[in-house]
Amino acid sequence: MSSIREAQQIFDAIFQAENNGHQSCLLMITQVKGSAYRRPGAKMMMADDGRMVGTLSGGCLEGDLYHWAEGAMKTQIPEIHHYDLVEDDMWGLGIGCKGEIDVLVEPITAHRAFWHGFAAALQDESPIVLSLDLPVGDRFYQIPGQNRVSLTSASQPPRAIPSLRPQGQTLCHERVLWDYLVPPAKFVVAGAGHDAKPVAELAHRAGFEVCILDRRPLFNNAREFPWASYWVLDERNFPPPHNWQGAFWVIMNHHQARDEAALQLAIKNHAQYIGVLGPLSRTEEMRKNLHLSGDADLPVYAPVGLDLGAERPEEVALSIVSELMMVRQQASGGHLTGRHVIHAG
Repeated sequence: MSSIREAQQIFDAIFQAENNGHQSCLLMITQVKGSAYRRPGAKMMMADDGRMVGTLSGGCLEGDLYHWAEGAMKTQIPEIHHYDLVEDDMWGLGIGCKGEIDVLVEPITAHRAFWHGFAAALQDESPIVLSLDLPVGDRFYQIPGQNRVSLTSASQPPRAIPSLRPQGQTLCHERVLWDYLVPPAKFVVAGAGHDAKPVAELAHRAGFEVCILDRRPLFNNAREFPWASYWVLDERNFPPPHNWQGAFWVIMNHHQARDEAALQLAIKNHAQYIGVLGPLSRTEEMRKNLHLSGDADLPVYAPVGLDLGAERPEEVALSIVSELMMVRQQASGGHLTGRHVIHAG
């Protein structure tokens, strides 16, 4: 999954480096065969003063990549570097990921109109496609429904953007990289109790944008929930800014009337996932009270979470956020043991 949040952080660091008089490179994984620490679309930056932001390999390859980045910053020519992590004799590192990866090292001049526009477009919180000829050639970006913006002025026939998964995808086809960056999945926690805090924190760390929905200002605020982006005290003010249609919801008010109101609001906003804390019988009663008992197609997960044997609030939060990730990634949630390839597709 290629994240707008990660790209924003990388380009913020690139602009900061340039403002301080330093050159920098964008590094991006373009292809992976077999197992690797991260997937295509993963990004980091390296500057000529040694600063690095992000990671591609958990520290295994960054030292060697910095050598190539130094050269690219001098020549200002993009390069592709291939790593075969199976060949331990070459690396002598005993690297745990036995796959192959290609990494693009792209020198960035941040004040150049193209990259300045791309960085600005990232702030719009809209899906955006970045296309790069590999290793050199045209670069363009496009927000769906808008005109594409090209690095080169040469007229070329427009390329058809391949079909990409809506949750974000990076693919390489005929020496062209297509990087589809998407905003983080939206996540609403209905209820600001003490047990909601680890849920909000873990979800934030897992890449969700968090909104807390609770009428009590003493509990629902930035001090109590610093991991959230929005704190909604009145249901009439939902949704907050940006598009929250299709968000993930977890309902945990510990108050049935408020839970029923939250369930109605989640359905009204076309939630793609509605997790409800508590026993199934309670959720069935809520559905009956709201005249939803015959609607089997609602994306209600009750009881919420994966079966991890969780008891303490932190354990329950891990169970809940694990299920959120499973649904977001369209994964099975099963064991990894025995698999030769960890990431399918």
